[in-house]
Amino acid sequence: MTVKPFWEFRLRFVEQLCRCVVLALLCSLPVPSLIAQAKTQPPSGLWDGTIQGRAGEVNFGVDLQVKPDGTMQATLVNATDRQPFSSAVWNDGMLTLGMDYYDGVLTAGMVSPQRMQGEYTRRTSKGMAHIPVVLVPHQEVASGKPWTGPSLWGDWLFHWADGEGAEKTTLAKFDQQKIAAANGRVAVTGVIEPVSGDSGLLHGSVFKTSDGQTRFHLSRFDGIHAMALDGEFLPDGTLKGVEGGIVATSSFTAECGKHVASAADPNVLSETLTTVKDSAEPFRFSGVDASGKTLNQDSPEFKGKPLIIDIFGTWCPNCHDEAPVLEKLYRKYQDQGLVIVGLAYEYIDDTERDLRQIAIYRAKFGVTFPLLLAGTTDQGQIAKTLPQLVNFGAFPTSIYVDRSGHVKAILAGFTGPSTGEKFQQVQERMDELTREIVGPSH
Repeated sequence: MTVKPFWEFRLRFVEQLCRCVVLALLCSLPVPSLIAQAKTQPPSGLWDGTIQGRAGEVNFGVDLQVKPDGTMQATLVNATDRQPFSSAVWNDGMLTLGMDYYDGVLTAGMVSPQRMQGEYTRRTSKGMAHIPVVLVPHQEVASGKPWTGPSLWGDWLFHWADGEGAEKTTLAKFDQQKIAAANGRVAVTGVIEPVSGDSGLLHGSVFKTSDGQTRFHLSRFDGIHAMALDGEFLPDGTLKGVEGGIVATSSFTAECGKHVASAADPNVLSETLTTVKDSAEPFRFSGVDASGKTLNQDSPEFKGKPLIIDIFGTWCPNCHDEAPVLEKLYRKYQDQGLVIVGLAYEYIDDTERDLRQIAIYRAKFGVTFPLLLAGTTDQGQIAKTLPQLVNFGAFPTSIYVDRSGHVKAILAGFTGPSTGEKFQQVQERMDELTREIVGPSH
């Protein structure tokens, strides 16, 4: 047996010791160091956000951009739908994104270089809502093989188990890609179109489970909606599943083809949902302006003029979709006497706060027509403040009044940009109704 010299043992010992020291540095020191560094450097790029809803994950994106002067701007992303945050601040590892137009704020702290955790808070009629949020850096998934399974593409008729009246069945439209990602999921977007107003752009995927079942999952977060649509394809080609937000769920079935063709279009239903008790009676309303002055139908601003009365709320995404359309109408027909007035119904019975939210809403869309605070969203408020209406059921609802003060038409709800062709149709109809109450140009 050959005996190794002592110096060789000592050298090996020193080598092992060095390796241990290096390993310790690699395993323990960089993590807090990287977190500390991450806290000082504002995050940028696209981050994937997740909220846990009653029907599964609600997914969205947050696009963070750092300007040359060090300030930040942020955008909420739902597939191709991009919605700017009103403010973005990074301070010592804490991201604060404002959505002042919804009286909400998203805050998230850096817990690792690849993860932020926090919550989205928003004032509601039941108090402050606190919704946990997780953000991680977005990672692109490579393309895979062509999809050969069932497709959500096309028009569908949804039946809601707990729906009522015109909301018992709703139309929906989906667009599905043909190539799946490397993870076996194929991207899909879509919109649900109840008469009260569309869902906004939903996005997600169709995929096969380990047991061979084909399912779909879509979701949307926009500051008001935090909704997920989770379901499966049945052997007969129909769908079943559940839609859920943070608190409630609703089950559904859906079918396509000939059943959709026979369903009433929400743009048509919107003109029949809400009526007035007596069309021969002049319409009455009132509200408080930014100065605290109460105005009504007899105020000089409105009396004897063709008038669109818009019932809205600053908390309502469909109202946000409608506002620029109304402003465009107002500017087009203002010289012919048209007046538009918005009647805001807010979550909280707090005049100072509500008038502030109305001012933010006005500034966001550059609204130049009067906006009045008319009440709250509490049960019975519309019946109390606008008793002439029958079957009010949607924010927004626009009422077209002629120069004599009589109601000529009522449009309930609003189909926004996500509905594509229907968005164009409803704008054309609004223009047509406006011309009717304005009368021949002079």
